[in-house]
Amino acid sequence: MPADNTHCLVMDIQRKFPGVHWVWGGGISFVYEVHPLIVVKVPKSGEEEREKFRKELKIYEILSQHPPCPSLVQCFLYTTDGIFLEYMRDISLAYRKQFNLTRDHETRVVTKVEKLEPLPLRKLWMNDLAQGVAFLGSLNLAHGDLRSENILLDRNRLKLSDFDCTAEFGTDFETCSCPYGRLLNSNEADQGMPGTAGFLGPRTEQFALGSLYYLINYGFEVYDNQCLADDSYEHGPKVMDLLQDMKFPKLDGDPLIDDIIDKCWHNQYHTLAELATHTETLLKEPISEALNHEAASTHCFGALWRSNGEVTNGDYYNVDQDLSGEHLFSKHEFCRDLEKRGLLCLLTSGKPMELGFSMEHRHVSPTTPAN
Repeated sequence: MPADNTHCLVMDIQRKFPGVHWVWGGGISFVYEVHPLIVVKVPKSGEEEREKFRKELKIYEILSQHPPCPSLVQCFLYTTDGIFLEYMRDISLAYRKQFNLTRDHETRVVTKVEKLEPLPLRKLWMNDLAQGVAFLGSLNLAHGDLRSENILLDRNRLKLSDFDCTAEFGTDFETCSCPYGRLLNSNEADQGMPGTAGFLGPRTEQFALGSLYYLINYGFEVYDNQCLADDSYEHGPKVMDLLQDMKFPKLDGDPLIDDIIDKCWHNQYHTLAELATHTETLLKEPISEALNHEAASTHCFGALWRSNGEVTNGDYYNVDQDLSGEHLFSKHEFCRDLEKRGLLCLLTSGKPMELGFSMEHRHVSPTTPAN
């Protein structure tokens, strides 16, 4: 793109959409804040990225035909050039966890976990994940890429995101990222060809959840606290081999949680709904005052939206956090207005830095390292 055209484009974006900020870059898309509580995800220009984006659009089309699931990132509007979503301001579970541990500089082995979230919060997260995955399962869908990078956080709220690998049960499991997926061994021919990841279904989803539950409760990924090879680059393949042989690290934490992790790893839940029913039992214990305060803060965030959510030029409407039909409609209309005014056309015309953006996170929690 000629320099003069680029300059004009940058000026056009800044003039028409002063409230837009670049906040993230994923594998297939760039993410921009368009309101303190709304982002838009736009596809990268490559054909492969566009194809995956189209797959994600199809999933949002399916989800739009059902009541919203509180464990999935909420979608307000989707088009071929962008998906408007609720803004999960504190990035991902993977991002949070990496700052809570210490690694050996040479071997990359985890030597210390600085802190874990409070036990009641960890149990709440486990149930939230199970409910989200079970909801997808009720639609005959497997998320297909359950890993910590695709679990987003907003303060202490946790939700599933990124549905470009989501597909119907029985579809080939193509992603299979270790340690959230595993290859089948010779004793599992009924699940698919040995040496492959098999087919998407309750088995693959609950295995991934088991590894996520391990991360949440132990503070590091499966086997990350052990040196399995002299060469750190061989660590991943060694973990793959161990998981294929159904060899798992010792579980010596909370017995109720360890029982769920072990059952997930060994495919002992016949359905994802059965798993979700089990995780609900973790919530029968009283929630701490700290978590009650967190919940209250989340519910009150609508007040922040109302006080800070308006800017000049009509960019931001006075809408709040409520997920009732009326408020979802107002958010939909807000996003539709941005689309009609050409925002998506501008954002898909180049990479963020070509459009004059630098990455910034304006609304992260003070305890989030990005701040």
